[in-house]
Amino acid sequence: MISLNNIRQIGFMLLIIVVVWFYKDYSYQVAENKRQSENAVQLRKADSLRFTTQSLSSDEIKDYLEYDNPGLNKKLEENNIKLNRIQSIVSQTLNYRDTDKNEIDVSKLLESINKKIPAKTLFVDSTKCQTNKGFVEYKNDSLKVVFTEKTFNNKSDAVAYWERREWKFLGLKTTFLGKKQFTAKVFDECGESKFMKIQKKE
Repeated sequence: MISLNNIRQIGFMLLIIVVVWFYKDYSYQVAENKRQSENAVQLRKADSLRFTTQSLSSDEIKDYLEYDNPGLNKKLEENNIKLNRIQSIVSQTLNYRDTDKNEIDVSKLLESINKKIPAKTLFVDSTKCQTNKGFVEYKNDSLKVVFTEKTFNNKSDAVAYWERREWKFLGLKTTFLGKKQFTAKVFDECGESKFMKIQKKE
């Protein structure tokens, strides 16, 4: 027969279990809110910093690959890389536009065209970042430009560091004793790179 004392002990143990469960759930929610808030801050800064880090759960990584980076998702499938084995993803996007004017003299080719003599002129179009090689050919009353080689050279460095947040003291803006905050700087030899680092949430 269960005594009143046993019922109290069982009730007390159940109470402890419920309290522990609520505390763990509360701690998890606090950590999740902090993680998602940090992700949102990083995304807001992404355009100006050109560097962002995201801490994503397995489901969020799956959504990222499906909706934001389907090209990478397809490559992972082709290489038999399972989503549950992914620990981190580092993506770099490079935008490059060359507006340098470079002229190549093809006057000798023009003489051949006027005389209807087949001819070919080689060219090299080279800048600090890119080199294009090829030839212009006149043959059978047809003039065509053929590129035989295109080379692009770039070096990107992304540096993550902390700095003091600006705050107001007696109406004056200062960073002295300001709260530390994460920031980043991307240095490109050519074009403009944007980096995204995705870390799987532990």
